[in-house]
Amino acid sequence: MLSSKPSGRLYTSNLPGLKKLKTEADRLLITRAGAEITNVETVRALSPSPDLFHTYLDEWRDRPDKSWWPEYERRFRRELESEEKLTALRDVYKRLLRGQDVAMICFCKDHRYCHRRLVGEFFEDYGVQAVELNPVTVEQIDLF
Repeated sequence: MLSSKPSGRLYTSNLPGLKKLKTEADRLLITRAGAEITNVETVRALSPSPDLFHTYLDEWRDRPDKSWWPEYERRFRRELESEEKLTALRDVYKRLLRGQDVAMICFCKDHRYCHRRLVGEFFEDYGVQAVELNPVTVEQIDLF
């Protein structure tokens, strides 16, 4: 039976952050590419579109500043409105309603500039606060 308020917890993480996961959770790899990982379900529908992914790889990835991020964020949030992504988001929400914890995983080191943060934030309007398992700390931020 589904409850009206999600009782499952939502986590976002990269692979190293999974060591901090202290609960049984559905582990969803939300990347466009990458190797299969044992005990992890691949959900490509929650990854950036091929166009956005290749724009990142070809134009933005090696830029020292993050001036590209607002455009990436705008485009990805618009993609989250597509039927393909909404279907996958509904599936995650149903798991949370059933009380299942869910960890959404990608390979990005810095969650602040990563689609996994944006996918996690999507659920805020539905009473779910995503917890990042491997947040970037002040010590890791290049201030200069």
